[in-house]
Amino acid sequence: MTSDDVIALCTVVPLWTWCLSRIGYLRGTRGQRELWTVLALLSCAATLRLGYAERAVANWTGVDDLAVLVKHLAVMLSSILLWRWVDSVAAAAGSRRGWQRLTATRPRTITAVVAITAAIALFPFTASSLVEADGDRNFIGAQAGDLAGTAYVTAYLGTMALALTFSGALCTVAAQAARRSGQRMFSTCMYVMSSGCWIGVGYTFFRGSYLIYGLADAPYPMSAEGADQVSSLIQAGAIGLILAGVSFRGWEAATLLVQRRRRLTALRPLWQELVSVLPAEAIVRILAEAPSRLRDRYDPRGLWRRPDQRVLDISDSALEVLPWVEADLAQRARDAAHVYGLEGDDAEAAAQALCLRMGRRGSADETPRAGLPLSTPLLTLGTDLDANAAWLTRVARRYHSPLIDTLEAHIALTRKTA
Repeated sequence: MTSDDVIALCTVVPLWTWCLSRIGYLRGTRGQRELWTVLALLSCAATLRLGYAERAVANWTGVDDLAVLVKHLAVMLSSILLWRWVDSVAAAAGSRRGWQRLTATRPRTITAVVAITAAIALFPFTASSLVEADGDRNFIGAQAGDLAGTAYVTAYLGTMALALTFSGALCTVAAQAARRSGQRMFSTCMYVMSSGCWIGVGYTFFRGSYLIYGLADAPYPMSAEGADQVSSLIQAGAIGLILAGVSFRGWEAATLLVQRRRRLTALRPLWQELVSVLPAEAIVRILAEAPSRLRDRYDPRGLWRRPDQRVLDISDSALEVLPWVEADLAQRARDAAHVYGLEGDDAEAAAQALCLRMGRRGSADETPRAGLPLSTPLLTLGTDLDANAAWLTRVARRYHSPLIDTLEAHIALTRKTA
């Protein structure tokens, strides 16, 4: 296996892995189908770049560089589809920027017809691939100084450069919009994909520079073999970044799963403390499930459901202890938290933790109720279960902290001196 084959495998394996793992995109939206097809064509092209694949095609057809033509046509078709994907996204967004008008059907179709026709017509007149010392075949390096070969490669690289330029510009715009709207993960992934596209544009210019030197009959700063390896590394880096960018949904899902697992374990102490005040049927359900600490930490099953149920259990428990919470306790707890340097949400989380603890204690000790329930809910919860879990995690961290003991002592002291 040549060194170029090793570099090629660094793109072949991730490309096919992504395509096989995202086969469901074919049943998705038009944009998803186009994106999958773009990367499937790139996967086929990358596979044909392997030395044994090139030799197999040459032995089967009797044409030495036929694998090169098929590979380049696959890349050109994927570039046109990528171009079309940019157009569909731009059209869905409404008003177009100046450069986005160039992604419309007419300029895209004209470019595709001219480039593919030129490539097929010029290929028979190109120079045969250079065979390097390690057995690797270098087609583009052989075209240096050859007019027909240079024109052929220009059609191939030009189509790719245009598609990657439009895609890079679109991803940059999307990343900036996502950053302004607070979608940090999506913004990061769009910047990663944009970087891959711009590096891909750099790849086309690097490849093209070798041909320009050849036409000018000027010595290139590095050997044909060295230029081929450097361009392969640039290509592998570009494809790797693009794959990372288009895998945003997978990264997002993995991040959410990790986040939910952390919240599940963080809520466990508070949940254990409060569930005993729930009605008997709820306690029976909890005992039947009997989730262990190890399961909370290491079992990925049900991570989309279990944190939500834990939030609901804590919320229901807060309603059960509410009759044992004095009407002015929440405000007294906030004032005490301010005395000890807490502000804003930190003070509110500490106050709610103290109310829960004192209400839970009153319920367990069967002390007389403090009176009617408070007119406002004890916990600051909304309709977003993830946001609720994040808030209750802050409350749970305060519930067993020494600071709550201090706040409770402070409130008791102020009552005596009042």
